[in-house]
Amino acid sequence: MSDLTRLMLDHTPELLLLVDPVTIQIVRVNAPVASALGYSQEQLVGMPITDIECALQDVFYWDDVKTGHYPDVHNREGQYRRADGELLTVTKSIELLDHGGVPLLLVVAVTQAQSVQQVQDTLAQTLSQLRATLESTGNGILVLDWHGKINGMNRQFSKLWKLPEALLQAQDDAQVLEFIAQSVQEPDILQARLNAIVDHTDTTDTLFHKDGRVFEMSSHPQYLDEQIIGRVFSIQDITQRTLDAQALLESRNRLEERVLARTADLHNLNETLQREKEHLAVLVKELESAQNQLLQSERMASIGQLAAGVAHEINNPVGFVNSNLGSLERYVANLLRLLSAYEQTENTLPESAAQRICQVKQDIDFEFMCDDIKALLTESLDGLKRVTRIVQDLKNFSHVDESELQMADLEAGLESTLRVVWNELKYKAEVVLEFAGIPKIMCYPFQLNQVFMNLLVNASHAIETKGKITIRTGFDASQIWIEIQDTGKGINPEHLPRIFDPFFTTKPVGKGTGLGLSLSYSIVKKHNGRIEVASQPGHGATFTVFLPIAESSSSSQFKIFNDENTLIFK
Repeated sequence: MSDLTRLMLDHTPELLLLVDPVTIQIVRVNAPVASALGYSQEQLVGMPITDIECALQDVFYWDDVKTGHYPDVHNREGQYRRADGELLTVTKSIELLDHGGVPLLLVVAVTQAQSVQQVQDTLAQTLSQLRATLESTGNGILVLDWHGKINGMNRQFSKLWKLPEALLQAQDDAQVLEFIAQSVQEPDILQARLNAIVDHTDTTDTLFHKDGRVFEMSSHPQYLDEQIIGRVFSIQDITQRTLDAQALLESRNRLEERVLARTADLHNLNETLQREKEHLAVLVKELESAQNQLLQSERMASIGQLAAGVAHEINNPVGFVNSNLGSLERYVANLLRLLSAYEQTENTLPESAAQRICQVKQDIDFEFMCDDIKALLTESLDGLKRVTRIVQDLKNFSHVDESELQMADLEAGLESTLRVVWNELKYKAEVVLEFAGIPKIMCYPFQLNQVFMNLLVNASHAIETKGKITIRTGFDASQIWIEIQDTGKGINPEHLPRIFDPFFTTKPVGKGTGLGLSLSYSIVKKHNGRIEVASQPGHGATFTVFLPIAESSSSSQFKIFNDENTLIFK
């Protein structure tokens, strides 16, 4: 062993013994071993280790070593026998070493005095580290023992609470704690926390200092084994954090208010756009309706012009045929009077001539011919009168584009319209007229005739085989009404609100345009009137047109009575 190695080992505070596990004899020791046991190093070398380690558990250990078992020992308390016979208490550890393939046991022992010093040094180091940790933290730390006395506090705690130097120098724990409690707006809460030393729960409180600062105080029980020996309080200044949170909350509230305001604006804008969209849709629908009604009116005007032309063309030949038939009636009457005079002279004729004349009269059935020719002329004249009346009705009906109001007899208009559409009705229905002698009114008569025609044609279409159409009129002091009732199949209740919509029809495809009732409603509305509809499926329908006797400027309205299956348009 070199001198340096020997020097280093001799100045090590631990007791170092190198033992041969086979012979249990000491091979090497350092100087502290000889000093502690009262032997010289030469005396110790070769001495059995059991002469020094005399505790029973040590004897058992070295017996196991002799058998080849080398268990490690860590910090086991034992006793060494000194040269003077006294026992020295030590704490030892044993470790197996390999020296060139030869096993050796290294015994490291520390005397009790050395152990206590090491503990004290370790404790001092730990306390120093703890103090440095407490001083470096940004929180204020207060430690109370289980009696409520102050065990310690860091400088940050004193700084946070602004403890006066005189109060700290006085070392009066009660006054310090009272000063702290009275510094906040919640002294009762803080005092209760300071008094609850042995409480097993952790607590966290927010305290408001009287100078405006905000503290967050948390406390935790301090344990020794399972026993509470005190309590640690941690104080953190959260003033800025509170202000930031409050500013953030206010900012968020303002943002929410702005979002709500913007949302309300968007909602109002959407509602406005929706209303405008709906209004635009209504306008487009009205425009389409007006356009189609215009097309229908133009079509009716074209038909009217065609009908007027046809009526004019028919009227010319009818006129001269009627004139010719009148002349022919006179001529025939004169010829019959002449033949009557000849008949009175038959007795003066020779017998042979009289017989020939008699034979001819028998052959041509002269007496019947004379009677029938009068009837034929009368029927022909009646037929021409009917043709003339039909042509006149057709001319009257063709004036649908009449643009000026005039006094008109609507019952006469009904009769005229009935003759125009008679071919549509005569095979389907019996028509009954119940006129009340309504007064004339200011109106567009030819447009109302179109309304009557649409209602009559619809009534005819509603009758599937054979039925009855009744036309009634009536009046009171303010209005007249025209009622057209049929015994057809009626109108379903779900269809009643839509029958005046443009293009709505229940007829098969190609059988109806859905514009007849829409145009009729517009014409009646133009006259400041209304149309009422009453119907029960399977029991027919009744359309009643109400028109004011005096011209009115009231606006158009409509009302639906579902309980009576009645639809009223005003």
